[in-house]
Amino acid sequence: MSATSRRTRTVPGPLPPTALRGLLDATPAAVGCFDAALRTVYANTAFTMATGLQAGSVVDDDQRDLAPALKEMVAGSSAPRRVRLGRARMPVSGTLFRLDDAYIGMVLDAGAHEALAALADEQSALRRVAVLVAAGSEPEEIFTAVAEEVGRLLGGKSAATIRYDGDLAWTVGRWSEGETRGFAVGTAVPLADSEGLTAIVARTGEPARIDDYAGVKGHAAELMRQNGYRSAVAAPVVAGGRTWGLVLVASSTGSLGQDAERRLAGFTELLALALESAETRTQLNASRVRILEAGIAERRRLERNLHDGAQQRLVALAVQLRVLQKRVEDPELARTLLSAASEELEQALGELRELARGLHPAVLADRGLAPALETLASRSPLPVIVEGVPQERLAMALEAAVYFVVAESLTNTVKHAEATEVHVQMACTSGEVIVEIADNGHGGADPAGGSGLRGLADRVEALGGRLAVESSPGSGSVVRAQLPLSE
Repeated sequence: MSATSRRTRTVPGPLPPTALRGLLDATPAAVGCFDAALRTVYANTAFTMATGLQAGSVVDDDQRDLAPALKEMVAGSSAPRRVRLGRARMPVSGTLFRLDDAYIGMVLDAGAHEALAALADEQSALRRVAVLVAAGSEPEEIFTAVAEEVGRLLGGKSAATIRYDGDLAWTVGRWSEGETRGFAVGTAVPLADSEGLTAIVARTGEPARIDDYAGVKGHAAELMRQNGYRSAVAAPVVAGGRTWGLVLVASSTGSLGQDAERRLAGFTELLALALESAETRTQLNASRVRILEAGIAERRRLERNLHDGAQQRLVALAVQLRVLQKRVEDPELARTLLSAASEELEQALGELRELARGLHPAVLADRGLAPALETLASRSPLPVIVEGVPQERLAMALEAAVYFVVAESLTNTVKHAEATEVHVQMACTSGEVIVEIADNGHGGADPAGGSGLRGLADRVEALGGRLAVESSPGSGSVVRAQLPLSE
């Protein structure tokens, strides 16, 4: 017998567990395994993404679709069992089967792979929008980007970002597949007498859909029909605690997917974040402009006061001294001139002290907040009660902010409130200083009506604090500043 004929065939043994795991990890099929305690002992990436279950997690009673079926199989049922996971991260179906006495396997249907691909597309679209938001892109660019991303993601024919303004809904961002039909940027539709999505979302603040526009009432619905759109889905954009607008996707063929509203939610949240960030930037820029303008106005005021007040008096004093030099031989006239010069000098010094007090009161710098506020109270023509001021020194900028909040509030009360008393209450909590100035005047103060309170708000916000004004007509006013304590 030849060597070739004597050669035996080698039969491979069972696949090693590590190799089997590698195979299961690499397959696009979603595969999982549970033990008798309903603990997930294995889940590949596809299974985790589809169900949210990963190795080590326990299937509990909250997962009402899967838990009962697993318990039945643990109790002794050996027949494969079909299960629909309606409460999973995406609605998919799968088959449970007994591996042996200790383990139950599960393989999700092929549709789970398609669902995972859809989820990946959704996450990619969200990331692209998130990058624009994080980069501080202009809102108009984000409006258009959101419309395009959701339109492509949901397979729509057209998509729009829409903003509410009074009784109208304005298109501010637009995307369409192929030829643009209707609802260009700048299009406005009325909300009154409408059963369209813009009106429904405005009334309810909730996601909504229309699967057939035939017979739907309103101008917006009529435009949808005219432009060949059969169905649409929309979700609200809630920014700053109010429904700012909505994102809408329209289809010309049939209704969009049943989970379209949910998939829109992530984009509307990003859009709300972009709007709030843009509003914050706008407020910050406006605050900076006001601070700059206030600084310029204050320098002009100081220049004017110095020129018209102390400077003029000092010039007059210099003239009087020169005259006095020539009249020293006349003692009576010299005494008169010296008396007038002394009076001018005293008035000039008083005006300079008043100017210095407006910049940074000497008593505040030298003795601290409590004496400075007591000095303010003693100079007020109204009775002022000051309570709760800490005796220990605070940061210089913090003391100055509290001082000027109290000073401006007292000035406003004396000028406008017709009050008979003022109560200043201060407290230091963990990490925060709170000061309230309350009067018993007629109320009705408008924080936006003058530059004084707006300037105070800028000063407080520059330190990371907040300024609020409560002033109902007939019930007095309360100015409240909350500032973080500096170490």
